[in-house]
Amino acid sequence: MSQSQPQNEASSVYTASEAISTASTTATTNTKTQTAPAPTGQADTVSTKDKIAWMTVIMLGMLAAFGPVCTDIYLPAIPMITAELNADPASVQLSLTSSLMGLAFGQLFIGPISDAYGRKKPLYISLIVFAIASVGCALAPDVPTLIVARLFQGLAGAGGIVLSRTIACDMYTGSQLTQFMALLMSVNSLAPILGPIIGSAVISIADWPMLFFILAIWGVLLFLGSATSAVKETLPVEKRAPHLSESVKDMLHQLVNMRFLLLACSMSFIMGGFFGYLSSSPFIFQVIFGLSPVGYALIFAVNAIIISVVANIAGKISRRVSEKIIVKVCLAVQFLVSLIMAAVVFMGLENIIVVAACLCVYVSMMGAAQTAGFGLVMGARSGGAGSASGIFGVLTFLFGAVASPLVGLMGEHSMVPQILCMLVSSVLAYVCFVVGLRIKTLRDIEIDLHAEEGALSDNSTHPIHRKPPEAQS
Repeated sequence: MSQSQPQNEASSVYTASEAISTASTTATTNTKTQTAPAPTGQADTVSTKDKIAWMTVIMLGMLAAFGPVCTDIYLPAIPMITAELNADPASVQLSLTSSLMGLAFGQLFIGPISDAYGRKKPLYISLIVFAIASVGCALAPDVPTLIVARLFQGLAGAGGIVLSRTIACDMYTGSQLTQFMALLMSVNSLAPILGPIIGSAVISIADWPMLFFILAIWGVLLFLGSATSAVKETLPVEKRAPHLSESVKDMLHQLVNMRFLLLACSMSFIMGGFFGYLSSSPFIFQVIFGLSPVGYALIFAVNAIIISVVANIAGKISRRVSEKIIVKVCLAVQFLVSLIMAAVVFMGLENIIVVAACLCVYVSMMGAAQTAGFGLVMGARSGGAGSASGIFGVLTFLFGAVASPLVGLMGEHSMVPQILCMLVSSVLAYVCFVVGLRIKTLRDIEIDLHAEEGALSDNSTHPIHRKPPEAQS
């Protein structure tokens, strides 16, 4: 590997020889942006002895949790807000919609900006705006003001989501990225569990504005944490886009990169099935099977923990098993579980244990597939990680927004729409994944040409390495 490659401020945690070996086995990921290898002797993955790495995991995990934090902690307060602002429930629900819109489309703006100006400056601005918008929400005198403040809160929160993924892509590639994403998911999976609990606890002792003051304090604490060595600048100046317009053009080029789009759509279909579960599970367990809110919360918490565990298992086995195989197995299991649940329901054998087990296995496969598939999606990009991560994030929210209302089409007493959502999502995800893998990028073609000429190349960040004599013979 070239010794003149600039050392990134967030230096990688694997050795030079291991980096070449890893790159050879993950050439199909075609990751364009990668940091220079660290000196020999460092660990090849994030370890419990690496305090800086674990602080990075925790910080990025908290940044990635902006989505559930912005929504889940707020949900218990909706009835109180409706009463105190003398508004109708539909109007207050618009504040949730505006926040989700900001979380989705904000990623399209912040991704290209981070490719042109680096990761930390957009992150700082996002956290400052998030804190200010949260204070605006707390001080909102009426619903229209709350809706606007929630929109800006979502736009700022999108920075944490897209930049946490982008920074991970800058730091790692291949199986290292898979393992790091598994750790991120472990931290991130706590947010859906703790969000409603914290929200309910706060409004039981204080008025609803206190929720947003807490979010403002959280934003300030994340700003202070990101300003320390826990989150470093991972995109050197020489690797940035020369102008913002170039970043925007780069993002537009991603939209005609069919390999990237199909793989991103595959992961988004998986998330569509998961969002369907989030929307239908309260009715399935509380209305159909008659569980109390506490019972439902317990099942929800168990599933979230299992998602984290399975995601980490996927990260561990990615050292020995291809990410492609992991994703295919996960999708096959999801399809099989959907068929089992369909058979149980259509035969009239509904049982809460069977249904809960099927849904648990289904959503756990989501965790493993997302962990293993993210690196493949980002490896298929043809430009900056920020722009690609932004597109990926918007697709995820878009597919989730489409799936969520569909699962309620037959009323709150039917599981048929959820089963159809699970089946269709797993099938379409598998088709997009398989077709996407068969499409070659320009980098794949270049690698093939170099191979025919007696050279090996993994991606644009590595030089061409000559074949050993035995390979040429």
